[in-house]
Amino acid sequence: MKKKAITFLEILIAATVMVVAMIPIFGMLSRQTVETDKNASQAFAINKATEVLNTLLDNVSFVAIREGNPGYLRIDDLPKLDKYSDLDSDWVRKMSSILFNHTQQESNGYKCRGTVKDSKGITYLIHLRVEDVVSTIKHNKAEQIKIGESFPNSYPNEFPEQQEVNFAFLKNPSIITSSKWTQDFAESPNETGKPFTELDLNSKGVSESNLNIYKDEGLDTLITSRTKHSFINPTAERFTAKMVMSKVPYPVEESMAWCPFKRLIVQVQWNLEPKYYSDPENPKGNTQRIHLIAIKGDIDS
Repeated sequence: MKKKAITFLEILIAATVMVVAMIPIFGMLSRQTVETDKNASQAFAINKATEVLNTLLDNVSFVAIREGNPGYLRIDDLPKLDKYSDLDSDWVRKMSSILFNHTQQESNGYKCRGTVKDSKGITYLIHLRVEDVVSTIKHNKAEQIKIGESFPNSYPNEFPEQQEVNFAFLKNPSIITSSKWTQDFAESPNETGKPFTELDLNSKGVSESNLNIYKDEGLDTLITSRTKHSFINPTAERFTAKMVMSKVPYPVEESMAWCPFKRLIVQVQWNLEPKYYSDPENPKGNTQRIHLIAIKGDIDS
């Protein structure tokens, strides 16, 4: 009886086949690892950028954020007013540390630029660009325009285009602004013949249809003249930012003094090449970058 054995050549062939078969699997696992690392780093960067932006919008005063690329946090040149009393040197230093991980003050304030590391040792560069959105137009009085009688069945008349922030609204109809007119409500739930609340207006009420607030539906039994009290063709009024706000309180040239908004652009940059983990600005390797943008308004003016 002959004995059968596996030769070394057969073992070598089997091992070679196995190795060749495993190559795509190892490649797939490697790509998945790289993709996982990329997704994790992106999530970290987005979370950090969101944290910085939300803090600036919710917890940092408009007057403390100064224009620049990068911008600055500064409060030392603000007037000594009660409204700014909580913005002291300790506050701005701590805020700079929280947002940008540094506490070094420069002549312009605390630079909105710093770094932070994740659990893998990747360094992320956080950079905030601040752009002042200024107002340049000021009229002696608000502009007014009649929106037309055909609205909402067709487009209303509009103000001429203006290349800056402005505020427009529809003035109340004369029947509501007249000092001689008052709404007659019931004084108790048992009283009849009068509406108890505005939600219970009868056929002689003045409440408008929610589908068309610009026509005097329901007013025909209350008024006799459309020319006196009518919702048709109401007046729109427009103000420029300069007409409703004050100059910024910190020293700045006149052209930049009327600033109702600031554009905030947060950039986070990092490098996925392991040897450049600690050097996010190195152009070599695998540089990654994300941006978040928001507008912050001056609600104190």
